[in-house]
Order: sequence, then C-alpha cells, then structure tokens
Amino acid sequence: MPKISVIYKRGEENMKTVLVTGSSRGLGASVIEYFASKGYNTIINYHSSKRCAEDLKEYIENTYKVKAYVYKCDVSKEDEVKGLFNKIKNDIGNIDCLVNNAGISKDNSLENKTSKEFMEVIENNLLSTFLTCKYVKLIMDKGSIINVASNNIYSGSYIESIDYDASKAGVVSLTHNFAKNYAPNIRVNSVAPGWIDTDMTSNIDSTFKNEEISKILLGRFASKEEIADAIYFLASNSYINNTILKIDGGLKWI
Repeated sequence: MPKISVIYKRGEENMKTVLVTGSSRGLGASVIEYFASKGYNTIINYHSSKRCAEDLKEYIENTYKVKAYVYKCDVSKEDEVKGLFNKIKNDIGNIDCLVNNAGISKDNSLENKTSKEFMEVIENNLLSTFLTCKYVKLIMDKGSIINVASNNIYSGSYIESIDYDASKAGVVSLTHNFAKNYAPNIRVNSVAPGWIDTDMTSNIDSTFKNEEISKILLGRFASKEEIADAIYFLASNSYINNTILKIDGGLKWI
C-alpha cells in the first residue's frame, strides 16, 4: 500500500480521465490520488514498479470509487509510447488530461559524469515528454497537458545535477512550443517545483537539508500534495495556457 498522507474530499468532475506518467509512487502517486479525489478516472503508468502500481490502483478504487487503470510503459521509447496510447484508445477511449511526471536524476561530480549518464537523464526526462506530447493526440481531442519541470531551470543550482537541469529547461521549451502548436483545443502548461518532501529527500544529509531550507522564505520543503494541487489547478482552469508555474516557497536566491 502506498504511503499517502492525506485523504482528499472528492469533488465533481463528471468522470474525466487523467494519465500520469511515472505514477506508481512518489509525486506521481500523489497526483493520481488528488485527481481521483476530484472524481477523475485515473491511468497509472509505471516502468518497473508493478507492485506499487497495483497497490495504488486498489487503494484509489476502494477509497474514491473511481476507475484506476495500470499500464506498463517506458515513456522514453517511441514504440512503447505509441503502443501505450493505442492500447488506451482501444481500452478506454480519449483522455482529458496528461501529466508528464516521469523522470530521473543521477547527481554526480562533473569529473565523474559520463556522456552515457547525461544522455540517460535527457532521454528519461526530456525525450519522454516530447514523445508523450507528440502522440497525445491519439487519445486527446480537447484537454490539458501539464509537464513537470523544476525550479532549477532558473539558476542551474548545482553542477552535480547539470544533466537534470538541462533536461528540465528543455521541458519548459517543449511546453511553450506545444502550447502554441496545440491551441486552442489542448492547453499545455508546466509546474516548476522546488524541494519536495519525499522519501528520497528525507534521507539527504541533515546539514545540507537545513542549508536548503534556510534559502526558502516559507522555511520548509513542499509536500507532494501541494504540488499535486498546483497541477490540478492548471488542469482545471480553462484559461491558463503556455504558463510555467513556479512552486518553491519563495527561494531567496532566485
């Protein structure tokens, strides 16, 4: 069972459907739950965490009484993305919202970072977003795309994450280009979160974590639910398009 900290009050959305990539755990799972709480049917995408995805499906259906579907797909592979969208089309029909959340980071010193490692991050974070945005019209006539970027796009915070920062800057560029190309029927926006309180960040060095918190005006990391709420806001407001929403608690150095 996924560890999700908040039980949301279900709203009314007339049973729309959202696909969230990389959503078997972490932020993606919180986004799935948030949309389910608003009455959305949900499509959970995973690459390797099948058990987590199936547990989340059971939890969502039992808690929110909506449909939850599970599909395996490496969204950095073009043939798999096309196959996934065709299968969704046949099984479910069109969707109303796509959240591009799938991504990785491989922090390493500049001296030790290899081109292979760099390209792996680019493929998982940037190429995957390009592919899902490109082929989404197979399953979306009218709706909303939200791409998950990072507030690192504004500064390039640490050389160890140069590949991650570059990939997320690329995601923002894709957002602008697809927004202009898909308007007016499909809106494309992006969120740029700062530090998020997750299982991964709970294990970072306490001294480093406190240094990072000291840079945030609100004095804490964001919760996953706060980021999910912002993503839902972009999906539900029909007049927001081609926008990058920064969610970082007010960083002092940006």
